[in-house]
Amino acid sequence: MGKSDRKITVGTVSVGEHGKKLVLDALNRGRISGGKFVDEFEKAFAVYHGLKYGVAVSSGTDADAVAVATLHDRGAHRGDEIVVPALTFISVANAVLHAGFVPVFADIDRRTWNIDPASVERVLTSKTRAILAVHNFGRPAAMDELVDISSSQNLMLIEDAAEAHGARYRDRLVGTVGAMGTYSFYVAHILTTGEGGMVITDDDELAGLLRSLRAHGRACDCRICVLNTESAYCPLRYKYGDDTDIRFHFERVGFSSKMNEMEAALGIEQVEYMDEIVEKRRENLFYLNEALSPYRKFLELFEEEEHEKISPLCYPVVLTEDAPFERFELTVFLEQRGVETRPMFGSIPTQQPSYSWMGYAPGDFPAAEYVGSRGFYIGCHQNISRDDLDFVVKSFAEFLKEY
Repeated sequence: MGKSDRKITVGTVSVGEHGKKLVLDALNRGRISGGKFVDEFEKAFAVYHGLKYGVAVSSGTDADAVAVATLHDRGAHRGDEIVVPALTFISVANAVLHAGFVPVFADIDRRTWNIDPASVERVLTSKTRAILAVHNFGRPAAMDELVDISSSQNLMLIEDAAEAHGARYRDRLVGTVGAMGTYSFYVAHILTTGEGGMVITDDDELAGLLRSLRAHGRACDCRICVLNTESAYCPLRYKYGDDTDIRFHFERVGFSSKMNEMEAALGIEQVEYMDEIVEKRRENLFYLNEALSPYRKFLELFEEEEHEKISPLCYPVVLTEDAPFERFELTVFLEQRGVETRPMFGSIPTQQPSYSWMGYAPGDFPAAEYVGSRGFYIGCHQNISRDDLDFVVKSFAEFLKEY
């Protein structure tokens, strides 16, 4: 099989006619910062998850940051600790730092590639304030165990579902189990608005804090801002006195992380087709698992267990100990045939130079380091054709026939 003219990408962008119309409507309204469409997107996303509130922000990183930052209003102090998985996208640890806390890393479970509850328990200290559990690649983390740990230790449990829109854990949508769920709508993710993020919650107080935090920490925390959506007079504008405009009264250290109207307009359409998108991705996941199953000696596949419903961001693969070749040999072979590949993140504390200052040493996170050095992923999104999937399988077969 020679070099291919195909390009089978990891991510995709699907914008329908309704989405395009909504974007034009947003532009024609002349208000392109957070307004009518942001409000509609927040409602639709919250309703899909069966929760009361969605708070839209500018990225998935900001979703994590504002969610974690709510802890300051609940008694946490700068420098306190948040437990995160050693293997995940770097933004998770970065967001913890941005919020004024210290990320403390727990190793992952080699079987699930998600945070290992036993490792979480080992790294808890008197300064731990929350667990930020990530549903890596669209596979739900071990929420039963993490709920037990967080409840027994009086810790906040936050779910990062940036890569897991529509995934389920024991019939519950991920993002609805903990105090808050955070999402990314980056261009390569399951639902995309180009950039953007969301935090969902059922907690009235947390929702108000999130709205304040995304807007520099100002005293405005209403679910609907009449100034933004209707250009109407705000009866709460001077609730602290005639000389205090709440738009310029800041109660906490916040962020500049609001979503714009065009992104929200795209998101409204995306939610309408969310189940369809997830099911097509799952169909592709199972097709690849079946087709690649003869190569289990060399490849650990992305396989679902009875208690979960994976919503695949991508199709991850980890080389087994028996594989007689290196990751780069296989990924270069695939790339030359037009199959885009990406490495599985790496262990943040020991394989990412930006976190070397924390002083961890190679071997401190063996499971994360193994997957980080031997794992990669390809696309399984809704716009990949069956013919392209067959081409992917043939490419694997062509490479592996030598072994």
